[in-house]
Amino acid sequence: PGGTRAVQYFDKSRMEVTHPDSDPGSEWYITNGLLVVELVTGHMQVGDTMFEEREPAQINVAGDPDDPDAITYAGLADILDQPAREAGEPIDDILLWRDGTLTWGETPSNGATAAHYVPESGHTVATPFWEFMNSTGDVYEAGQFTQAALFPNAFYATGFPITEANWALVKVAGEFQHVLIQCFERRCLTYTPGNPVGWQVEAGNVGQHYY
Repeated sequence: PGGTRAVQYFDKSRMEVTHPDSDPGSEWYITNGLLVVELVTGHMQVGDTMFEEREPAQINVAGDPDDPDAITYAGLADILDQPAREAGEPIDDILLWRDGTLTWGETPSNGATAAHYVPESGHTVATPFWEFMNSTGDVYEAGQFTQAALFPNAFYATGFPITEANWALVKVAGEFQHVLIQCFERRCLTYTPGNPVGWQVEAGNVGQHYY
């Protein structure tokens, strides 16, 4: 009504009620915005079929914001057409971003492989992310805790992948380390093998970045 909609920003996403007259009981009544797509392309969506043209975001996808050599959302445009990997293929490519130029190198895969091909977007989800997207845990339901899937379906929170997964040398709290990065329509996921168990896969702060 009146061309407006309810949104609320969180560190890692923006939640939206795009169609308040639809069924509130639907799992898609509240959705996560396609913030990563907008950050990468500059196509700011202001309606179902309406867009404003902005510049792609010169904001670091992961790590410390003062890292001058970190890959930005604008830089991801250079890898949107990267061919999909075959399931089981080791991921040993590393993105090197220097002075606005993307180059490639090789690094040990740290056990990361391609896991699940997504025909809707033509990319393959990396194993650490696919396991996270299909994970189960304690869920409070009907007045008690039970073990259940954390997402209604694997792509509910992330959307479809828009890039392949690649390693990058990322400055985190002042220290450089190898981080696997894969961006989806709604979230960017990172895998840091050196992190404690339970925190190795994280969602980037796309809500903060977009805001």
